[in-house]
Amino acid sequence: MKINHKHIAKFSSLILYIFNFFNYFFNFKSNEIRVLVYHHIESTKFKDFRDQLYFIKKKWKFITPKQFEDHINGKIILKGKNVLLSFDDGFNSNFEIEKKILNKLNIKCIFFVPSNFISIKKINDAQNFVKKNILDQNFPSDFNKVKNMTIKNLKKLICNGHTIGSHTKNHVNLGSINNNKILKNELIESATDLEKKLNTKIKHFAFTYGNYESMNEKSLKLAFKQYDYVYSGLRGGNYRNKKNQIIKRDAVYLKYGNNLLSIFINGIIDLKYFFQILSINKKINKIKKGI
Repeated sequence: MKINHKHIAKFSSLILYIFNFFNYFFNFKSNEIRVLVYHHIESTKFKDFRDQLYFIKKKWKFITPKQFEDHINGKIILKGKNVLLSFDDGFNSNFEIEKKILNKLNIKCIFFVPSNFISIKKINDAQNFVKKNILDQNFPSDFNKVKNMTIKNLKKLICNGHTIGSHTKNHVNLGSINNNKILKNELIESATDLEKKLNTKIKHFAFTYGNYESMNEKSLKLAFKQYDYVYSGLRGGNYRNKKNQIIKRDAVYLKYGNNLLSIFINGIIDLKYFFQILSINKKINKIKKGI
């Protein structure tokens, strides 16, 4: 069953009232790690994004990618409510957000980029790539200004303490591909390209689209062979995650406001994804056992 975010947003105040009432008595989750994912952010929404970060900071602690890695690996045990930010697709707006907002708040993120997208030199070519590979509808209001981050931008992000991850080469739907050559090109060569250009190890990978259908067994096998940390778009908490398990992420929609964010980040609709995550992790266990 597909969840309609617009309908949830419409009744978000009532949903949160009920959740907070029960949480007051039962305190469902005292320790938590959520990973949020943003995409292109329109310039007119920068203030909304900054305000949302302050809203999150009231109850949650922003952690770094390194802290997240160490928790997954059992080197540290994070306590309380923790949140890691990530950005997908390699839009230049993400670089501007970092420069104007994230850097000032000392928030460190993971930026997942398609390696072919960030190699584009001309804005027209970048916009054509977006039309063909990333956005097939619902173009942002500032699409005429949309462009990609550059290698120089990514190097600056690394210098500022952020992490770069792979998001395939061309933002393809890996779940629909069974050709091993194409899968290797998208999953492995994307990391090789980034490592050569950035002179850094690429340990993180996020599936494009990130839904259950976008992760078939062949793509999961290659992803976990190449990367230490593999991310989906399936919602859920990661506090009890171990290495070699799929990492859950919550996509955030600024236009629906903070109530919908609260529903996502508090795990109110996690149950919808429970069996999908269970199935994905079973496939990963099977892969790791060499069956």
